[in-house]
Order: sequence, then C-alpha cells, then structure tokens
Amino acid sequence: MIHIDFSPEPCNRKRENLYGFWVPIIILALVTILNIVIFTVYRFRNSDIHQQISSMESEISTLRDKTAASGALLGREKYKVFIQKYNFLNHITHKKMLRWSSLLNSLGEALPPSVKITVISPSVQQSRVSLSISGEALTKADELLFVDNLQKSKVFEDAFIDFEAIDAANHNLKFSLTVQYRGTP
Repeated sequence: MIHIDFSPEPCNRKRENLYGFWVPIIILALVTILNIVIFTVYRFRNSDIHQQISSMESEISTLRDKTAASGALLGREKYKVFIQKYNFLNHITHKKMLRWSSLLNSLGEALPPSVKITVISPSVQQSRVSLSISGEALTKADELLFVDNLQKSKVFEDAFIDFEAIDAANHNLKFSLTVQYRGTP
C-alpha cells in the first residue's frame, strides 16, 4: 500500500523524522568519544604504575633465573660433602672448647642436695652446646627446683625435661633433661 502525502509541505515531516533519528546517534557518538577520552587520560595518568609493574616482573624473572642457577650449584655433590665436613669439624671444635671445670662448677651451683646427676652428654647444635643430663631426685619438687635453678643461671638456658620415671627399687624419680650451655658468664 502506498501512502501519498498531499499536505502543503510534505518534505518537512521527513526532515523532522531525520532529526529524530540522528539525535540519538549523535548522543551515542558523543558518549563514546567521552569514554575514549576518559580512558586515554587515565591510561596516561597510570602509565608510570604500569611501567613499575613491568620492571618488577622483569626483576622477578631475573631473580628466579639466578635462584635456579644457585640451586643447581648447591645441588652438586661436592658442596654436600663440604657441608658435612664443616658440620663435623664445627662439632669437634665446640666440644674441645668446652671447659668441664666451669661446666661442673655451674652445675654444682644449680644442683640441690637431694638431686644426683648420673650422665652429662654434650652435643653441638648450630654452634651452641646442648647438654643432655640424666639424674635422680628424691621428689618431683626437687627435680623442678633443679630445672628452676638452671633457668635462673646465667650460663644455662632453655632447660626442659625430656623423660621422667619412678624407680621401682628405691622410689627415686629418674629424669632426663636437655639444656643449652652458654659457657662461662
């Protein structure tokens, strides 16, 4: 069906329809341009942050490569043998440096009269001398007094009880404890 417009100005309506059609397109184009401008402004404003992030990523990859190279070097058998020898010699050196007279004097000061020491065994752990002490006490209170005296001493630290049991024959409390020895004060 054909529609014929017999009005005095038939073309004016088409122009009005054209304006009604182009207005939303122009608004949409302006909003798009505004979004592009805002994105560009923020992109340039944050470009230094993006550069820092990329430099950090490259630094991380460089450090990762260096770590892998160091790990390959440390994994060699010669290094492991060297560390074992070093630890052994360090252990021997610290044991030879142990002054038994000062150690026994310090233990004698901390030892209550009702506690008897049966075994003292030194060992070296990370450049520190650790003592394993076994002994007997008449009561639990005597054992705790000995541990408390060790804690209060200037040459001992970190005393803790590893084992304790009551002897069936004489009803004494047998114990084993570990303490760090710092040497002479």
